[in-house]
Amino acid sequence: MDLELRHLRTVCLLADTGSVTKAAAALSTSQPALTTQLQRIEREVGGTLFHRGRSGVRPTELGEFVLIRARAVLLSMDDLMHDISARGASPTALRIGGVGQLTVELSGRLPEVFPGVPVHVRTEYSPKLVTDLVRAGRLDLGTTIDYVDRDLTTDGPLSWSMLAVDPLHVALWADHPLAEKPSIHLEDLADNSWALTPPDGTGWPECFYVACQRAGFSPDVPYRLHDRSEIRDLIADRRAVAPCQSDFDTGRGVVVRQLEGAPIQLRHLLVWRRDGPVSQAADRIARVAREIIGRSAEKI
Repeated sequence: MDLELRHLRTVCLLADTGSVTKAAAALSTSQPALTTQLQRIEREVGGTLFHRGRSGVRPTELGEFVLIRARAVLLSMDDLMHDISARGASPTALRIGGVGQLTVELSGRLPEVFPGVPVHVRTEYSPKLVTDLVRAGRLDLGTTIDYVDRDLTTDGPLSWSMLAVDPLHVALWADHPLAEKPSIHLEDLADNSWALTPPDGTGWPECFYVACQRAGFSPDVPYRLHDRSEIRDLIADRRAVAPCQSDFDTGRGVVVRQLEGAPIQLRHLLVWRRDGPVSQAADRIARVAREIIGRSAEKI
């Protein structure tokens, strides 16, 4: 006979009740049947587990040894079943946050993965804030970005999925001397004034300065603006150029061109807690997010 969880539970119940009669009643079995089962368990472990007397049963030294380990096994199994149940259960609501349009579009597709579950959405400027909110359990899912080649597999309780890598482009006024070129060397823009967005906590604008340094110049950055529409207006007025994503708003005198050699690369990421409600569905959510990014790229 191999020991099973039910045998461990029987041993623990006998110790807890201190009585074969009470344990048999709790197990809805007869006293002789429970006694026979205990004898089989004792043969399996190779010794007596309980002293029997008129006052009931109490563990032997071997019984205490077995009980300590049996309780640990049962507790671990209970935790496992609880975690499986919690992961398999549908959340009552999903909280998604992130940077950029992907967050909003992905929130509209989440009902495909979690039918009937309400979705709450928030957007932030700072990718680091999004990550921190997921880590703190205040968001179930985050769409974020970074610019650095760091290991995403060892960030505490977080899990990551890389969705896409997007080389940064440059936005110019339409009649800029380099605007006719399909791609532009970063060093050829050394004499221009630049408009940059504020630091986002994940490596911006440090990566821009590093790229310029590698290209042999120190950029002149008189403009630091949060609003992309304000940056676009500066460009249209021929006052600055700006690093941007490929979907930057063009028109009205603004064009977007590739930077030769992709000196600055942006990485789109999905982040969630490994013990969170979306963990089991994360691969499917990532596929949906990649589909959204792919469709957006086709429109550009």
